[in-house]
Amino acid sequence: MVRWLRYRLLIPVFRSRQSAEYTAGGVANGVFWGLTPSVGLQSLAIVATWFVARKAFGRDSSLVQAFIWVWVNNPLTMIPLYYAFYVTGLWLLGDARLAGGYATFADLWDGPGDANWFARVRDLAAAVGIPMALGAMPYAVVGAGVSYRWTVSVLQRRHARLRDRHEARSRLETPGGGRGGQ
Repeated sequence: MVRWLRYRLLIPVFRSRQSAEYTAGGVANGVFWGLTPSVGLQSLAIVATWFVARKAFGRDSSLVQAFIWVWVNNPLTMIPLYYAFYVTGLWLLGDARLAGGYATFADLWDGPGDANWFARVRDLAAAVGIPMALGAMPYAVVGAGVSYRWTVSVLQRRHARLRDRHEARSRLETPGGGRGGQ
């Protein structure tokens, strides 16, 4: 699993030939939407964010990186993330349901069997959706900021290493630079 994550998430960042800021913008876009309870809408949200940033603010970024990094929220991490969002949202709202723990959270998903579908979705959205959406915002904003800075830092160091390696090779290959020049 670790190898797969490294191959799917980290290697594409390291191998990016674009500027550090371009790649980091895509990573931040993906992490932001990955740290929200918006499964099913994430792809649309990523494209909309990319389009608005590009057209309105002149900030282009990697759409491919955004689609890769949205997977920070995946079937393995979804339930723990959603619970953290919910608890954080309740805390931000000052809601007393926080004392109920995970059992209270799980019970909210099991609504009355006699309610129609629309009423159940409406009740669930009010009970869980609003706290979850509010509670996700600190994670999404901080996650996007940290991922942007991390990506820029990693890529700037990598580009500097590659540039230094290239310059060292160039010095060795030039006449008088160490290879056959004498």
